[in-house]
Amino acid sequence: MNTVNRELTLLCQRLLPRLLTQVCRDPNSPAYGSFDRNWWHYKIRDFSSVILQQGGYALAVASALPEFVRDRRALTALAAGACRFWNTRAEKLRAFEEYYPWEEGYPPLAFSTLAVSKLVAEGVVPLGDVLPGLTKAARQLQGRFEAQATNQQVAGTAALSGIRKIAPELVDESVFRDLCNRTLSCQQEEGWFMEYGGPDLGYLAVTMDCLWDIFDTTGDERFRESARRALHFIARFSSLPRSGAGLHNARNTDYIVPYGIARFLGDLGERGTAAHVLQAFFADASSPAHFLAAVDDRYYCHYIGHSLFRALPLIRAWEAGGGAAAGGPSESCLLKGCGYYFHRGADGTCDALVSGKKGGIATFWLQGHEVSDFGWVVRTEKADWVSHWWSDDWRLERLGQGLRVEGRLTPHVENESTPFRHMVLRGASLLFGRRIIGLLKEKMIFKEKRSAGYRFTRDVEWLDNGVRITDVLHVPPLGRVTRAPRSSKRHVASADSFHPQDLQMASLEVVVHERRAQQGNQLTIITTYGVAKT
Repeated sequence: MNTVNRELTLLCQRLLPRLLTQVCRDPNSPAYGSFDRNWWHYKIRDFSSVILQQGGYALAVASALPEFVRDRRALTALAAGACRFWNTRAEKLRAFEEYYPWEEGYPPLAFSTLAVSKLVAEGVVPLGDVLPGLTKAARQLQGRFEAQATNQQVAGTAALSGIRKIAPELVDESVFRDLCNRTLSCQQEEGWFMEYGGPDLGYLAVTMDCLWDIFDTTGDERFRESARRALHFIARFSSLPRSGAGLHNARNTDYIVPYGIARFLGDLGERGTAAHVLQAFFADASSPAHFLAAVDDRYYCHYIGHSLFRALPLIRAWEAGGGAAAGGPSESCLLKGCGYYFHRGADGTCDALVSGKKGGIATFWLQGHEVSDFGWVVRTEKADWVSHWWSDDWRLERLGQGLRVEGRLTPHVENESTPFRHMVLRGASLLFGRRIIGLLKEKMIFKEKRSAGYRFTRDVEWLDNGVRITDVLHVPPLGRVTRAPRSSKRHVASADSFHPQDLQMASLEVVVHERRAQQGNQLTIITTYGVAKT
């Protein structure tokens, strides 16, 4: 773990100045404590995105690290200012805005309230300074439930458990117990939580952080057990040659946060697994090639920054104890619930991850060289039809040593941001509040059932020296079929970090052969991936 400690230390030392740049540091300004630089400094937004106030918690956690102890008083004062600014926003009409005014969004409600409640509990800001905002937040948290993006609900339950600790009169015990039970029931048998249709390692790691927060305030062992099951799901990906799942995730995230994983370094039964996962994902965390190098400052102010700062003391304590890491899973397996297939060749020359519920997108490591295949885009006059889309409508089956994925392409039309559309959005938000959120999700994230879409079948077959993919598409007469880039058409605001495959899909050593044949409206494309012999 010495490597992980060193790498995260270097990363955090570079990170703190970036976080401080995002926050208004002028104590004489009414914006003092706001972490939305686009609002208070650039003046290009007409509201302060309150979810970013989590940055105050990151500053408070960082202030306890030896590297920043000299500035501890100043950092905690700024963290307290962030809480007081949060309170001014929470008191406003239809508060808890993230993307547009009067949003009443659940993520800004849950995550920002969780950060503020922890800062009150740790004595950074007096309860009285933020009690009006916490009162309003408690009412909303007890009357809402987010089942589609479960990390948000776990954060909301954690926020309510934090309020319950510092101001128990604001929380109804029977409502809180019901929310705890409903939140835990969202975990799938394989260990993951639902994120807009399937698992997502980035959001699952965030969920683990929040599960530990609930355990710390309630002592309820069910939440620690839930985090343990999530750890073992994430551990399946730690044996892959590349860190994380990236576009294989349901929500396309490319990051993982370490705190919830690092908490298991203190668990006798799980510390070896936790150490292995941390080594796999963070042993090169300060490298420009690491996924954290491509995360923007918004999400460092959000939950990523404080997770990094919180994890460091746990990793250092583990390192001081001289603990060792266990090995990760290495067998081939199919997870039927989420549709992931992990393949490992008998001689170790071909590793692969195939996402059956995402149209069979696949990443292969051929003799250590990486290549991904993200399916196809059929371009028509009115819409693009894509195979790379997470859905339960896809059917996955084993064919000997190979796989078959069948389903239908998803239609997609780009949503352009314009002044007129934003005026309509603001008017609707002012009139109807959070009632429009479901409509926006349907338009930007979900799609109608694809019973009438163009059919698509993908067969993946492992060869002695590579992989063969046979795709059969039923396309319209004027449809143009192009190979899909790494980018996903499904809109997820927190995703879309840069990845080297945005520029080059395959390692230079990988040889790609493509052959097409068309009969009527049926197009067959056979793609073979291999490594050139030296």
